[in-house]
Amino acid sequence: MKIQAWSSVAFGMAGFCASISIAAAAYPTGPVTTVVSFPPGNSADLVGRTITQKLQDSLGQSFIVDNKGGAGGTIGIEYVTRAKPDGYTISITSLSPISVIPAVKKVPYDPVKQLVPISLLAQGPMVVVVDKNSPFNTLQELIDYAKANPGKLNYGSLGPGTISQMTTELFKSAAGIDLTEIPYKGSAQALTDLIGGQIQVLFDGNASAMRQMEAGTVKGLAVTIPKRSPLMPDTPSIAETNIPGLQNFQSQGWMGAFAPAGTPPEVIAILHKEMQKALKSPDVIERFAASGLQAVGSNDPKDFARFVETDFNRWSSAAEMLGLRSALK
Repeated sequence: MKIQAWSSVAFGMAGFCASISIAAAAYPTGPVTTVVSFPPGNSADLVGRTITQKLQDSLGQSFIVDNKGGAGGTIGIEYVTRAKPDGYTISITSLSPISVIPAVKKVPYDPVKQLVPISLLAQGPMVVVVDKNSPFNTLQELIDYAKANPGKLNYGSLGPGTISQMTTELFKSAAGIDLTEIPYKGSAQALTDLIGGQIQVLFDGNASAMRQMEAGTVKGLAVTIPKRSPLMPDTPSIAETNIPGLQNFQSQGWMGAFAPAGTPPEVIAILHKEMQKALKSPDVIERFAASGLQAVGSNDPKDFARFVETDFNRWSSAAEMLGLRSALK
């Protein structure tokens, strides 16, 4: 199922207004709450706190981070959808509660009708990692073994409907192999078991994967984007391996900012403008890069809306193909 064009729903009849009205020119006049829909220490938390501080500095009012984690980020998003649409409650979150989880199961909100996109903030690929002592040094070697030994390799996932699980299942389908899923509650536990030998492969977010690669505890076989990541130039992309079925394979995480639907377009314009300025700051770029993320903005909120719509439809199609939608609803 494809979602409606976001711009025709979330932005309403007014559309995106680049000009700032007299009423909105003074925004904000009081504290703004930034709801980060994941616990402290998460990549979304880092992005949220970094951008929130920049907004506070540039707009001259307090921006308070409120971590509301749980249920893959859906608890925090539901909270924001119920907030007053006045610009004083916004969300910084990842793709999970916006385009991945709603693609596979029912959530207590409609991300299209109840949220308005502000800006893309950061992106980062998944990384295929194995233990440092693994016999596999290339993706082709792993696939060859898996084809010869169906089901003998265990992979770690962060549970049904998560980007790690769906990416691995798509990879299995595209490569024509069978891996046995071992679910975990978090990436840290999965990486610990990868290093300990309980699982043999993990599709992990590049932030945590980079730290372990730099420490020498794991090997990165490939990143899940068409070209190499500038943050991991020595790790090949899946596409460049030229493995049949994987030439167009990609999966990329992202972080973005949203507001409750009905938030004045002029307020959205102010937030978008200030976020773009923040994302060009050398200190923000450096801090994101240290966590395996690229600072990436949007031309305007509608541009981000189209990005999210495309992303949701991609994951929705993947869920249908893998049979995850019917299994989880």
